[in-house]
Amino acid sequence: MRVPQDVANPLAIAIRDVLWYKANVLSFYKECEVPKGVLREVEKQQRAGTATIKTVHYILGELESYGETGSAASKLILTKMYYWKGLESVDPERKAQAAKSLASFRAVMKEFKAQQEFEERTAREARERTMQEERETRGRITSLDLTKLQTFRDEFDVVYVLSDKNERGRRFEALMNEIFAYYSERSEGPFERTGEQVDGLFYFDKHWYLVEIRWTAEKSNAADVSVLRDRASRSFGGDTKALFVSFNGFSPDCLESMSGGDYERVILFDGSDLRCVLDCQIAFDVLLAEKQIELVKNKRPWVSALEILRRRD
Repeated sequence: MRVPQDVANPLAIAIRDVLWYKANVLSFYKECEVPKGVLREVEKQQRAGTATIKTVHYILGELESYGETGSAASKLILTKMYYWKGLESVDPERKAQAAKSLASFRAVMKEFKAQQEFEERTAREARERTMQEERETRGRITSLDLTKLQTFRDEFDVVYVLSDKNERGRRFEALMNEIFAYYSERSEGPFERTGEQVDGLFYFDKHWYLVEIRWTAEKSNAADVSVLRDRASRSFGGDTKALFVSFNGFSPDCLESMSGGDYERVILFDGSDLRCVLDCQIAFDVLLAEKQIELVKNKRPWVSALEILRRRD
């Protein structure tokens, strides 16, 4: 992530005027998860008397070379300063200037955020249209609905921060079934039958899929997947398959137990897969088809969306 000069300059001035003391500035960098190697160099610069404004520009420049780690740190620096609420600790004689510098940075940052959001939305919609073209080659599908795709992202953002685990689980299940309904040929949603609760059921590529949906602190294990596999194998109506959605992934024993099986019918799907779908890096039905190919071709019930995307690139 590159921070343009018209944002970096007021940011540097705000950090100087609000934090002032070099120890405070260094602590701020640490809180923003600036890589240790960069922090060590900043400490050297501070001991040599380098001005705070220069260290801010140095850090932003260095973070560009750190990929996603650097981008995350840059975003934290911008965000923490944008929402800074600690002016009561500023010395009285400097408080007015600090408030003025912070206000100037916020004004510039507001425009920068708006531009970023516009660019991200434009890029995402372009990806959605590209993925739609690929989906249209697969047969009968729903029409492209940008509004509905955005509602999926909005609902996930709400669900992600819920503190009530039961409510989070219910809403996550509902969201996944909405996604199945949008991307599959037919979705029946959750249902109950004698002695068991099934979280979802949808039809895709001439197969019905039974679904288990979980968002727990623990990774799903081999026993969890075994229950779903047995349900699918005992189901009436032909060659029923299964999709196990575990937001926090799968334990090593689970992946090991499923590796290389001749009769595996369960496909695994985790939170990183969902993020790729919501960001429209790959459509859900395209991803499911790729996972099914991997299961049939290489006997791998688990392959991540990120790995598939790397291959496609």
